[in-house]
Amino acid sequence: MSDDPFDSVINIEDEFEDSGYIMGLEAGKSIGTFDGRVMGCENGFDLGKDLGFYQGWTQQWLKAADTHPEIVPARVQKKLLEIQAILDEVPMTNIEGANFADRLKQVQKKFKVVSAMLGTNTTTELASNSLSY
Repeated sequence: MSDDPFDSVINIEDEFEDSGYIMGLEAGKSIGTFDGRVMGCENGFDLGKDLGFYQGWTQQWLKAADTHPEIVPARVQKKLLEIQAILDEVPMTNIEGANFADRLKQVQKKFKVVSAMLGTNTTTELASNSLSY
């Protein structure tokens, strides 16, 4: 290494760039983690709200089928039990690879079929209509 007094001045830009990169990386990690948690809470809430709607809807129609079997045909009861089985498989904790969106889409498809079989209105104001999973 040379004893030139200007070496430190010449290398100062690289030093500041390196330290700025390290500081930015650390700040980005903490901010990214925070933003990820906020987004996860918002999307998780919407997903839970939709799943809760389908759970309640299915349970009410199954209760109606038990008390008034003449209103709910056996085919519809079978489809309702299929929806219930899918909903029962949804974990209540955050598990990697749980494919919440795929299960929700399965439930939505069966919901539309059962609604058509029952002759009910399928227009719903659910969060999943505006979310992209």
